[in-house]
Amino acid sequence: MKNIFFFIILFSPLYSVAQDTVAVTKPGKADGPIAEGKFSKDGGSLVSADGKLELKIPEGALSKKTTISIQPVTNVAPNGNGEAYRLEPSGIKFEKPLQIIFHYDEDESKDSAQLMMGICMQDNTGQWYGLKKFTLDTLAKTISGNINHFSDWSKFDAIKLYPSAKRLKVKKELQMEIDVVSSEDEDLSALYADDLAPLKVRKIPWTSVWKANEITNGNSSVGTITVFSKTNSMYKAPSTVPSKNPVAVTADLKGLNYKFKGMLFKDLTLVSNILVYDNAYEVKMYTSIDSYAGSVLGTVKYKDTGSFVVSLNGKDSKIVEKVNKNMNSELGYTGKCVIVLLKEGLGNIHVAGARSIKVTPGATPDKPATVEISFIPVPITMPVLQFSCPKTPVWNNGAVNGMLAVASAYPQFIKFTALEGEQTIFERGSPGGELYVKITVEQVRED
Repeated sequence: MKNIFFFIILFSPLYSVAQDTVAVTKPGKADGPIAEGKFSKDGGSLVSADGKLELKIPEGALSKKTTISIQPVTNVAPNGNGEAYRLEPSGIKFEKPLQIIFHYDEDESKDSAQLMMGICMQDNTGQWYGLKKFTLDTLAKTISGNINHFSDWSKFDAIKLYPSAKRLKVKKELQMEIDVVSSEDEDLSALYADDLAPLKVRKIPWTSVWKANEITNGNSSVGTITVFSKTNSMYKAPSTVPSKNPVAVTADLKGLNYKFKGMLFKDLTLVSNILVYDNAYEVKMYTSIDSYAGSVLGTVKYKDTGSFVVSLNGKDSKIVEKVNKNMNSELGYTGKCVIVLLKEGLGNIHVAGARSIKVTPGATPDKPATVEISFIPVPITMPVLQFSCPKTPVWNNGAVNGMLAVASAYPQFIKFTALEGEQTIFERGSPGGELYVKITVEQVRED
């Protein structure tokens, strides 16, 4: 947990909590493009630029035409999960509650604590409150509730292992910590208005079994774990990159009996993925395509991003930490139609894995190595969109995938020199043009 100030001073050097404490933080900082729209008494909906937050404004909630905006901000909530969002204008009064919907993905729900997510907000004093009534849909991967004012809003995990993911150089150490956060105070929660109750860092009994790649306390091959208490440990990376990487550091919470939103949770397992590296490089990829379909259909802007890390270790070099964002959450549309996503697409960037990785040492010790990677081919598939336009039949772009399937997504092959600093190793088109592709590589450093 970062940048959290408690009303009760904590003296333990390992950050253990002696009793329940209410948390206050500084506000988060702007962390992405603003999405905004003008709404009247008829209502409507607004989605954040990253597609992760949705506001539904019912008819009659606004008494006059109002500009509403969603600004992503760095998440400083206790046990915050994903991005936080600043909703404006602050201080606005609604005639009816609005619905707030958070969309989450697999990376935000990997361990057994998925059912322990909640929604929280920060007031103008910096104090965080939990929304007492919300709906968690694990199939649609949404968590939603009704709100009646604007502020900074976030998802949070009732129980969380810190850090949930980290890059760590061989032989280095990393402190691990478990925090329990809840607004579950049944005796007092009814006293708080607006269906909100203060979030508290809680003290509840359990014992912990810590493991690295399923080995209790780890070993010299996967890294060792020194246990200080049930909520704190120290992970030390091995001297060489392990064969199974990232390393899954887990904490099995034995004897836990924790009630959250009416459900009893017992014997949870929390997971942190630690990428151990020695000589590694991160490759980042970005594409944007403007597809113009005529004066009626307008223009759809597709954006696609992805990344991976290549760990260089001679013949044992491998690709790890693949991230394929795909095109489904960053669609921009300019036109008179209503578009609906019928089928998701992989996009024109997708990393399935490497066919081969060739590392050629430099001619002399002071010359950097050359890295060549050939990738498993993946056909390009675009999102299938349905267009409902004035005075025209409903139409979708599904036929486009048939034409594109013969081509392979980026990357197919890359080559770079193992240098320090960021390098652009491929670029096509220009930013803002109809087609733009950029691939960069940079040596991995500790987070």
